[in-house]
Amino acid sequence: MPRSLSVRLGALSAVAFVGVGVQAPFLPVWLEGRGLDATTIGLVVALPVCVRMLASTPLVATTDRGVSPRTLLTLAHLALGLAFVFLLPAPGAWAIALVVALAALAQAPIVPATDLVLTDAVRENPRLDYGRLRVFGSLAFLASSVAMGYVLEIAPLDAVVWALVAAGVLGGLVAMSTPPLAAEREPPPVGGRRPKLPAALFLAIAGAACVQASHAGVYAFGSIHWRALGFPGSIVGWLWAIGVVTEVALFVVAGRLVGRGSGLPLIALGAGAAVVRFTGLALEPGPLATFALQSLHGLSFGATHLGAMAVLTALAPPGARGRAQGLFAAAQAVGMASATVLGGVVYQHAGGLVFLAMVPLPLAGLACLVLARRARIRHGLGES
Repeated sequence: MPRSLSVRLGALSAVAFVGVGVQAPFLPVWLEGRGLDATTIGLVVALPVCVRMLASTPLVATTDRGVSPRTLLTLAHLALGLAFVFLLPAPGAWAIALVVALAALAQAPIVPATDLVLTDAVRENPRLDYGRLRVFGSLAFLASSVAMGYVLEIAPLDAVVWALVAAGVLGGLVAMSTPPLAAEREPPPVGGRRPKLPAALFLAIAGAACVQASHAGVYAFGSIHWRALGFPGSIVGWLWAIGVVTEVALFVVAGRLVGRGSGLPLIALGAGAAVVRFTGLALEPGPLATFALQSLHGLSFGATHLGAMAVLTALAPPGARGRAQGLFAAAQAVGMASATVLGGVVYQHAGGLVFLAMVPLPLAGLACLVLARRARIRHGLGES
C-alpha cells in the first residue's frame, strides 16, 4: 500500500470537516449577529438538515450506478463554496434561509460519500485503519473551530462566511486529486435490481441516528448559550475542541474495529455517554465541569460514528453501499432537523434546559439497538 494513498485519503477526510468546524459552532453566532431570534435560528439551522434528509440518499446512491465518488465529491465541494458566497448579500431571514438551503444541497453528499470512499478503502486493504483515516476529519474540525474562535475576537462576524467559502474551494481541489479505488470499477446491478438491505441494518441505522440527533441542542445553541453565560470566544472554541481531542483519541485506538465487528456495542456506549453529557450540560455547572462534559463527545459522537461505520461495513451488500451510507446520512438528518427545531423553541423559553430535552433520543437509540441485535441473531448474522 503506497503511503501516498493514506495521505490522500486522510486529506479527503480533513476537507470534509474543515468547513463543519466553522459552520457548526459559529454559523448560529453569525445568524444571531444578523438579528435572527432563537426560534428563527433554530429553523434556519434545521433547514439544511431537512435538505440533506431528502438529498443525501439519492445523491450518494448515484455511486451505486457508476458515478465516481471522487467526481461527486469534487462537484459538491465546489458548489458548496460557491453557494456560501451569496450568504453575505442576503437581505433578510428568508434570503439567508434560501442560501443556506442551496448550500445544504451541495453539502448533502460530502460526508457520506467521503465515508463511502474510506470504508471501501478498508474493504480493499485490511492494513488500512478507518479510524486513522477519519481522524484527519476530526483534527480539521478541531483546528478550524479553535482558529475561528480566535479570529472572531479580532475580526467581524462575516469572517465566518469567508472561511466557509475557502473550505469549499479547498475541498474541491483535494477531492479532484484523490486516486480511484477498485470499488469504483464494480459494475452496476444487472437489470437495475437493487440488493436488499437487512432489517438489522435499518434498526442499527435508526439507533445510531437517534444518538447523533441528540447533539442538535449543543450544535445549534451551545455556543450561544456559553457566550450568554459569559464565556469568551476563545473558551467557546476550546469547548468544541476538547470534545474533538477525545474523539481523535478514540478513533486512533478503536478505528480498526470498523471492518472487524458488528458495531452495536460501540453505538450503545455512545448512547450512554450522550445521556450523561446532556443531562450534565443542562445543569450549567461552570467552565471546568463543562469542559469535562464536552470531553464526552469522544464517546457520544465518536463511538456512535465508529459503530455505525462498522455496521455499514459489515451489513451493507455490494451494489448498495452508497445507498446505505446515504440512508444513514438521511436518518441522521431527520432526527437532527426535528431535534433542532424543538431545540429552538425550548431554548427560547428555557435556555440551557434545551440539553435536557435531547436526552430521550439516545434512550430511544438504545431500544433500536436491542431490536437490531435480535434481528442479527434471527437472520443468522451473528450475536454481537
